[in-house]
Amino acid sequence: MKKIVFILSLLLFGQQVSAQNNIETRLGYSYNDDFKFSDEWQYLSTDIYLFNGNRFPRVLNELEKGVRKPKKKYGNALEYLFITAQLKNMKLFGNDGIVYPLYNFYINTDNKEYKTQVSDHLEVVRVIDKMPLTSTQSSIDAVINAKAITNSQGDEIFGMVASQLVNISKLTSPSGAMLSLVGEFGNLLNTRNNKKEYKFNSTIRLYEGQDFDTRLHSVRIYVFVPGTVKTVTIKSIKLTDYLSKNPNKLDRRMIEEMTGYKDYPFMVVANYKSLYRMDVLTGDEVTLDLIEKRKQKVQNAYEQKLVNDETFRQEKLYVEFLRVFAEMKQNLNTYRLNYRNNSSEINAKNLFGIVQEYKRLKATFDARETEFSKNSTYQNIFRNEYKAILANADLYLEADHNLKGGKELVNTMRELENEPKTWNTPDKREAALAKLYAIELPRKEFLATSVEGEAVLKLIAKLEDLQYKDVFDQEVKKLSDLPATDETVDQRNKLLDKANSSKCKTCRDNVREAVTAYNKRYESYKLKQALKLKEELQLTAEKTVLQHLKQQSCIERNLQTVASANEGLDLYLSRLHEKSKDLANTIKTLDNLSKLEIQNPGPQVVQEYNARLQHQIKEVKDNFQVIVALDKSLCDCPEEG
Repeated sequence: MKKIVFILSLLLFGQQVSAQNNIETRLGYSYNDDFKFSDEWQYLSTDIYLFNGNRFPRVLNELEKGVRKPKKKYGNALEYLFITAQLKNMKLFGNDGIVYPLYNFYINTDNKEYKTQVSDHLEVVRVIDKMPLTSTQSSIDAVINAKAITNSQGDEIFGMVASQLVNISKLTSPSGAMLSLVGEFGNLLNTRNNKKEYKFNSTIRLYEGQDFDTRLHSVRIYVFVPGTVKTVTIKSIKLTDYLSKNPNKLDRRMIEEMTGYKDYPFMVVANYKSLYRMDVLTGDEVTLDLIEKRKQKVQNAYEQKLVNDETFRQEKLYVEFLRVFAEMKQNLNTYRLNYRNNSSEINAKNLFGIVQEYKRLKATFDARETEFSKNSTYQNIFRNEYKAILANADLYLEADHNLKGGKELVNTMRELENEPKTWNTPDKREAALAKLYAIELPRKEFLATSVEGEAVLKLIAKLEDLQYKDVFDQEVKKLSDLPATDETVDQRNKLLDKANSSKCKTCRDNVREAVTAYNKRYESYKLKQALKLKEELQLTAEKTVLQHLKQQSCIERNLQTVASANEGLDLYLSRLHEKSKDLANTIKTLDNLSKLEIQNPGPQVVQEYNARLQHQIKEVKDNFQVIVALDKSLCDCPEEG
């Protein structure tokens, strides 16, 4: 690829003041800065300094008289020293070259010596300011003319002004720079009529509204001499040291001091290169309306050839990035405004909208990083602005725990997608799933309608499938084959606790399904146990009923005997009759309960029945023991023979 060097090449030609004598220029010094300018340094600025202006009389006098011997005199008296610049290949000015005046000095005579009205301390003239250079330009050539005008050539200035005004009038849409030149031509004519010094004051500025990083590119020093002076010598050591240490801005006084040249007038041409600097935005400033305005502004600048092709391409891509960020901000505002009033499902959808745009934002930046890893325009100008917007997005997502969880979800997804080692162990997968489930996600049907939602579902499914196979599959199979008994319940409980502590939903579901199957088997096992116990208890109840019916009958007979023999014990006997009656009632209840048929018995129902039966058997025995404790003799009855 051809390397384009953007410098202002000054081709300084002397103009004839007589048939044989010229004001000529000699290159006295050349400096190129060591800084490596990349392609995005695409704007040129040029400053011109004129020094030793009071030495122009020497040049003029030596042109007429010669350095060592007299020469032929001018036919007419010299009236002006006129210095102009013509930019030859700037297409912004149309096909016709534009000539504009730099200086015009009035010349008079004193004792037959020429004098010029030139200030000793003329300030810098910025010829052009941040002129965009297209990729097809290798340089901008400026022809500097220094011409001694005689009193018979005064119309040449008027002719030059007239031709330039005609050229400008041909432009269909003259720029502000062109219109400023019209004013300069007026100033030139006005100072000429008043025989005053003229200096160019209207810098050609074509790109406004931007900050630029600017640094020195090169410096040339041209010395105005009569044609007989073939070489000039300017000491360069101090000047070179000064220029290398001051790349951003030069000082006229220091240039003069470091140059130290006093013989003839000389012109210092300082060329600066400027780096394109994009409009810097903060996150709060970014809106869809602002993005559209920025897009139009850059489009207009490109059409006016104020930015090059690569910068225009990068600006368009950056606008796309900003649009994703603006969409994220809109979703964020919707979430904030409606969070307290919406249902959990709507809030989940709003939150996932933020997650979607944040993930797209990060993915867009990744794509730029990959595509433009060696692109200097992206790396030096645009990359930091991308990072600044991403930093704003990160800051917005620190506002509450849901937004933090959303950011964590995106960062986890990106890490898992890009680096398989981040989920190659059960512990790592558990940690990843915890982050993926950090926020309440919308239902699967909703997630499946977007690229980002589908990616979340697929990633979770992949992690959970691996986690189940590595951690739960064998234990679930073992539980499925395990006999459901009291001895194996502990294994079931441990597996269930393990699943409940996992973030793997699929694992929990599969374990619960296996536990449910185990519980059915265990229920059947417990039912068999309960039914067997029921049969045993019913037999015991029947024996208890028969045994205590006999004893209760004995007690009743003995009470009647005691009552007939001891009339003074009415209260005591009455209480014993109550206890005997209680015993009879509990025996009857036990008898009825033992004969009860259970419909559709389940383990719990049978267990409850068994518990009641056990309680009732005990109740009969306890009531009998109360009577025995009160009066054991009541229970003594002879065996019937």
